[in-house]
Amino acid sequence: MGNRVLVEKEYQGLKVRAASNLHKECISIIDGLNLPGGAMVLDLGAGEGAFSRRLIDRKFDVRAVELLPSRFQLPIPCYNLDLNSNFHDKFNDRYDLIVAIEIIEHLQNPRHFIRECLSLLKDNGYLLVTSPNLESWISRIRFIRDGRLLWFQEYDYHSSGHITPIFSWQMEQICREQSATIVKKAYTRDKLLWNKLGNRFSDVIRNKMLFMTILYPVMRGCKKGEIALFLIKPNSRIMMEKR
Repeated sequence: MGNRVLVEKEYQGLKVRAASNLHKECISIIDGLNLPGGAMVLDLGAGEGAFSRRLIDRKFDVRAVELLPSRFQLPIPCYNLDLNSNFHDKFNDRYDLIVAIEIIEHLQNPRHFIRECLSLLKDNGYLLVTSPNLESWISRIRFIRDGRLLWFQEYDYHSSGHITPIFSWQMEQICREQSATIVKKAYTRDKLLWNKLGNRFSDVIRNKMLFMTILYPVMRGCKKGEIALFLIKPNSRIMMEKR
């Protein structure tokens, strides 16, 4: 097998509509929170329900939101909501954890979205948000080469609906504006990203040797990892914990 990366495509028969192994990375962060069984969790943009199923398997009380509810396949409440709109007032409950995996880059106003999510949290609640890591080495190289960020090519606009690039420094700004803090930042592995530079001989010479040899050593910031994961908590709750 060597360095071959196994890509998870489904979980218990439900399609995983996310970047390679992103669900596992998210679950690893959630497991570290030590939330009790029965904790209320809201899964935004749930798709068929693969991640909701993982949460249920951890004994959480899960609710889902999916723009196309006919896609969702689990027997739990699933709300048909447009996350571009005001949605916090559509729920009677408050949540210990809200999960938004590969959602924010599809939305028109990330500040509005984060604000709506934070207003749905219980005391000591967490918000977990993921988005493509635009500061990765390959995204920087693609921008120098093509003038377009990785995952925000014209193809991604039409096929995936990626409309809003989010850098980590932007997420930090948004959280400050909303009186919240990123308490943990993580990134998925990037072994599969090599293929996105091309595999022809000319690609190897131009990209993998020229760009990587010259540019990679001088890059700063979050240059590794395909997807960025942000665990967010309101400042008021952080202050309460410090007392």
